[in-house]
Amino acid sequence: MTRINVDLGPRSYPVRIGHGTLAALGSILREDGIRQTEAFVVTNACVGSLYGSLVCASLEKAGFTRVAQHEIPSTEAGKNWDEFTKTCAALIESFPDAISTPLVVLLGGGVVGDLGGFAAAVFRRGTPFVQIPTTLLAAVDSSVGGKVAVNFGGVKNIMGAFSQPRAVLCDLSLLSTLPPREIRSGVAEIVKYGAVCSADLFEQLEAGAIEKLLALDASTLVDVTSQCVQLKARVVEQDEFDRKGIRNVLNFGHTIGHALELSADYALTHGEAISIGMIAAARIALELKLIRAELLARLRDLVRRGGLPETFAGPADLFDRTLRAMRMDKKFRDGQNLFVLPCGLGEWVQREGVDWEIVHAAVREALAG
Repeated sequence: MTRINVDLGPRSYPVRIGHGTLAALGSILREDGIRQTEAFVVTNACVGSLYGSLVCASLEKAGFTRVAQHEIPSTEAGKNWDEFTKTCAALIESFPDAISTPLVVLLGGGVVGDLGGFAAAVFRRGTPFVQIPTTLLAAVDSSVGGKVAVNFGGVKNIMGAFSQPRAVLCDLSLLSTLPPREIRSGVAEIVKYGAVCSADLFEQLEAGAIEKLLALDASTLVDVTSQCVQLKARVVEQDEFDRKGIRNVLNFGHTIGHALELSADYALTHGEAISIGMIAAARIALELKLIRAELLARLRDLVRRGGLPETFAGPADLFDRTLRAMRMDKKFRDGQNLFVLPCGLGEWVQREGVDWEIVHAAVREALAG
């Protein structure tokens, strides 16, 4: 396994990346100093049926005397307040003793990690949890960094907290059961890292790594996932609580992408929405003369090779709905928009107060499919 440390002082934790490691989960957690003897596994029905018994057996072998399991919906639409309260209720029902502090095990993709992590963050003012991502998107991005949240009131991730996991275990062999669309969704986040964080990674994808990722080539998966986790770890270490603006780089493509994902009623996967959002953001950067047309063309080519969309054709009111959702973005202040934009390959800037005519034009192009 490859091990990457997220260095946050007393909140530091390891991220392990490899193949065929899930069966050793219990012993790995013990090696990391996790001493709980009770566990609460949050998962969804599909992942639970595939890997739940393996996880429970590994935990029991490592001395966990009681393991409870709770299932939530697998879709982003299910990452809501009602399911969050059900999860909290299940925690209380499973562990009613006030002195009991179970280890929360998050076995699934970003929905499980976000909702389950938020429940762990507030249960008895914080109970330890570990992330076991089962999607490429969660492995390269959402399982690391400590942002946990649910959607509420028509706004994505508006209710949440910062709470770091005790450990992350990425068993990339689990990706073999995913449909190709979910793999492509994760590739979108990888393209994001290359576009604004690492020219080397972007060029590696251009040189053929993107096709190897889609084919689930084992060595490429470990290599590229490790690069993404290292890039995110270094950003999080500098701006853990998202107060310095450094962590904003991770939102490239997300301002328009999140709004579109929500407004389209989740007809798009997260990665598909972010793919469209990255192209839209690059168009804004081009209009502001931050990049040349060549960079936009290279980004579009990589998106196409990843089987990802550049546009989405929705109902007639989707433009207005997307704009309304954008204005609810938690990064906007006093009516001023804020965009993360490329200014070169692997480089970025943020721009506040971009002329709304430019923004409107980019959104209209994004909806011209």
